[in-house]
Amino acid sequence: MKKYSLLTILTAVLILATVSSCKKYLDINSDPDTPQNPDASSVFPSQLSAIPRGLQFDARYASKYVQNFGANTAGNVNNMDRMGYNAGSDVNGDIWRQCYFGLGINLDYIIKSGTEKGQWDYVGAAQVLKALMFQYATDYHGEIIFREAFIENKAFFKYDDQEVVYAGIDSILRVAINNLSRTDINVSSTRLAKGDFVYSGSNAKWIKFAWGIMARNAHRITNKASYNADSVIAYCDRAITSSADDFVIPFDAVKNDDANFFGTYRDNLPLFRQSDFIVRLLDGTTLTGVTPTSATAFNRDPRMKHLLTCSQDTANGNGGFRGVAPATGDPNSGSTTGPNALKRIPVLWLDSFYVGNPSASAFNSLYKHYLFADKAVMPVMSASEIQFIKAEAALRKGDATTALAAYTNGINLHFDFINRSSFPRGNVTLFSGNPISATERANYLAGNNVKRTTATLTLTDIMLQKYISLWGWGFFETFVDMRRYHYTDLDPITGQQVYRSLVLPTLFADNLGKPVYRVRPRFNSEYVWNRDELLRIGGLNIDYHTYECWFSKP
Repeated sequence: MKKYSLLTILTAVLILATVSSCKKYLDINSDPDTPQNPDASSVFPSQLSAIPRGLQFDARYASKYVQNFGANTAGNVNNMDRMGYNAGSDVNGDIWRQCYFGLGINLDYIIKSGTEKGQWDYVGAAQVLKALMFQYATDYHGEIIFREAFIENKAFFKYDDQEVVYAGIDSILRVAINNLSRTDINVSSTRLAKGDFVYSGSNAKWIKFAWGIMARNAHRITNKASYNADSVIAYCDRAITSSADDFVIPFDAVKNDDANFFGTYRDNLPLFRQSDFIVRLLDGTTLTGVTPTSATAFNRDPRMKHLLTCSQDTANGNGGFRGVAPATGDPNSGSTTGPNALKRIPVLWLDSFYVGNPSASAFNSLYKHYLFADKAVMPVMSASEIQFIKAEAALRKGDATTALAAYTNGINLHFDFINRSSFPRGNVTLFSGNPISATERANYLAGNNVKRTTATLTLTDIMLQKYISLWGWGFFETFVDMRRYHYTDLDPITGQQVYRSLVLPTLFADNLGKPVYRVRPRFNSEYVWNRDELLRIGGLNIDYHTYECWFSKP
């Protein structure tokens, strides 16, 4: 046993006495420059800002799975273009990071601190974000850490089945809605408006957003006997209903860290190109069954020029819009002169611009298109999406009248989304040049791309219009939808694929001939530190990413 001298003991007593009488000199927790217990209003903005880190970083890969984007050249086709993964890498791990590091325990701090201070608006909003992050994480990865998440002094964490996580998310949201509805707020405490740069402290809009997540959660299980269309419709009716209620994250774009990840300044998308699948949806080929020509130009969707970029060669019948086939790259990418050079597929943020990025690390408002701009918002949920969820639920229920109305509303609300004239913090508009005119909208709704009777409306119509409305931002919702339909499931009315004309790529070798159904958990936290739990659920198998998730199974 180690022995201590009398001097040592007396010195220790003296120190304790000094600390007791001179606490103000030694207590670092009282340092006003390094507060240990910040108010919820100080922490909440960072939680909103952390959402794009997870979603937009992983969108680079999920966008390939759902064929929103493809590679610019054959040489840049990667494993994700083939529905694969990168072994031994944190690639595709940012939603996991967002869930357990970026937001995670910080939200728990807001909930605890806000509860102690009677800040029920902060408590409810933090709980909504907590439910949101768990929903993204489980939909993306399947089984995740839920009940043991954020328990201190643990080194290994057990995974929960999706059914448990889904029920837990539902419970969190119901408590959040209750807290956001409370009126017994401590009037002397800081209100949500100070830290909320999305909804400016509107409890009513946060409640609508919460119901929207509830609708997503309940609608995932369309293949199960327990699916309840009436509940989904009821949640949709309580959720966001106008473009002014859309949940969008704004960017100030004055430095790298507060600029849109999809903008030119941060230079993350120069190797990405719009897909042939979205081009065919917007030029009328898929929805009308007619190959575009100058005589059928009226089939072209007026949203096309706002979402997509066009080439210099406009002689292909649809105004020069082209896209890449899955896992191939632009066949004309190597052409620098002659007619093929004019057919190259442009970058996502400027018409007829094919190579390089003159605005990398420099803010220039000329280089922008739709959501691919330094100061464009990043959407998380839109009213249009909610209407398409309602339309699908109603059609599955057999209520074609409600389905048709919601389907039409969904299209109109996406037009409103594009035409919106103002966004939080002065973010730029999404339309190119001028908004879509009332005449253009009316002609499209009366045209061949849109169904106008209950007798003709199909699941295909709803899901393809939903794909258009989510293109360029709703990658993870589309990933859920495509897996619900197992990519190539048939529409019971038409007998054709619901995702008509969708062709799967040549698959990554480790897929063993199967499409992707989940993303492997983040390598650096799970495959390094939590391998035993991954072994239990099959996470060490090379084809783990092809294991179907619970939500899409019967």
